[in-house]
Amino acid sequence: LPKARAKPLPAIVYVCGHANSPQGNKTQYQRHGISFAKNGYAALILDSIQIAETFALHHGVHSQQMPDWYARGYTPAGVEVWNAIRAIDYLETRPEIDRDRIGMTGRSGGAAMTWFTAAVEPRIRVAVPVMGNSTYAANLEANTQQHHCDCMFCINVYRHDMTHQGALIAPRPLLMMHGEKDVLFPVPGYTAFEQSMARLYTGYGHADRFRNIVVPTGHTDSDFLREQAIRWFDTHLMGVSERKLDLDYSNAPPEQLAVFGGNPPAGARNHTLHETFTARPPSPRYQSPAAWQTRSAALSAAIAGLLAAPPDQPPVRTDLYKPKPGPAKVPALLYIAADGDDRELHRQLLAGVNGRNSAVRMVVWPRGVNEVPWSNIFARDTLRNAMHVGETIDSLRLHDIRAAYRRLREMPEVDPARIMIAGRGVSGALGLYAAILEPSVWQVLLLDPPVSHRQGPIFLNILRHTDLPEAAALLAPRRLIFFGHMPPEYEYTRHVYGLLGKPDRISLAMNIEYVLEGRYDHGMASGR
Repeated sequence: LPKARAKPLPAIVYVCGHANSPQGNKTQYQRHGISFAKNGYAALILDSIQIAETFALHHGVHSQQMPDWYARGYTPAGVEVWNAIRAIDYLETRPEIDRDRIGMTGRSGGAAMTWFTAAVEPRIRVAVPVMGNSTYAANLEANTQQHHCDCMFCINVYRHDMTHQGALIAPRPLLMMHGEKDVLFPVPGYTAFEQSMARLYTGYGHADRFRNIVVPTGHTDSDFLREQAIRWFDTHLMGVSERKLDLDYSNAPPEQLAVFGGNPPAGARNHTLHETFTARPPSPRYQSPAAWQTRSAALSAAIAGLLAAPPDQPPVRTDLYKPKPGPAKVPALLYIAADGDDRELHRQLLAGVNGRNSAVRMVVWPRGVNEVPWSNIFARDTLRNAMHVGETIDSLRLHDIRAAYRRLREMPEVDPARIMIAGRGVSGALGLYAAILEPSVWQVLLLDPPVSHRQGPIFLNILRHTDLPEAAALLAPRRLIFFGHMPPEYEYTRHVYGLLGKPDRISLAMNIEYVLEGRYDHGMASGR
């Protein structure tokens, strides 16, 4: 706070970038709060959850091998935005603050949080993100995600570009600042931003409320940037013209700014926020067919929207095995390869399927699935880049599986009413979703399936809607077969089949060939 104050003050919420300190990154950005206070503003500086006195993660997908964050629909940006909103709630309780004059700024990660928060919080009257904006197209071109933690991005399930978020800020005053040598936020990205936002503000009749300042530096802070931020707030928040600013500062020792003195609250849950911050739907055991059918219709529609196939499908890699030609159409098996599979494994596994020359077999290799899997780093980079455009590796693979299924249906020797999809592990679960989205699939066979989307498949936001045992129940009353073993979590699925009067349609099998031929007697398959 300014030492001298006679009336309610304009206030600035300052959100920090990634600067390490045991006492929180607020200690590394305190010069900004000092400068605002010395020039007539109240300033509240927030630690980010990654670098704070109460620790939480920003790097789950980036470096902690937690791709399930995407399935949960979780980004630490959500927590940071929530913290900023709560900071504004607090400021409004203070008698020193003019609640109608609140602005927000920050650099790097703080710029991204300023951007996201201003888009959803109308109480922010003026926003100044510094070195933190780029388009997804520029990010993909330069693969900038490798430099960023997960807080820098929303879960882009709706396929919006970051400029769309800017449309939610306009026509409120917006100053952006960037460095032309900044590899984290490349020139094409912020240039496209500037062009789009300038057109938008001009269309609103407020061209003077937007500006992008470019400096000849990399990703570095400077006194010049600090000064320009204050002057923008002077014009649009304080309502004063050009004046002499006091930019001198003397930082306090970090220990002096610590809130908890090295002893954060024992009950703090910050370190597990990724498990609790996003909503999980209830999974009740429905007691009537009508109740399940209502839920099934709503869930099916949500999944169809979430996993809609793109208009352009690239070629799909498949191996095809055909029986000798005959007069009648034959059943078919679509087997989904998994990472690390080899063709000899497929021949051994599927040999019995065609032992009596009775079925067409197709093995689909979804994109990225190879006998030698991708490296962990390449897979991570691909996943994070896919998220930018509203996809994941698994959702892209699902599109390939559906394309292979449709190709199989069109083969003249195949009976389109008798196509079974099968796969092991996550690949099998992808096959399950292909069947959910393709109602003409005859039946699904799962080998060692995962029991939760936390293990995969990873689809954006899927755990906000459902988890695998409930999703599997959407197949009912079509047949669902588990090869060798049914995990106990799928008793939920069995309950739905029983509710619909089809308990025999979910079963255990020991022989793929007989199941493909439509034989489910206890000589070849068990009901338990």
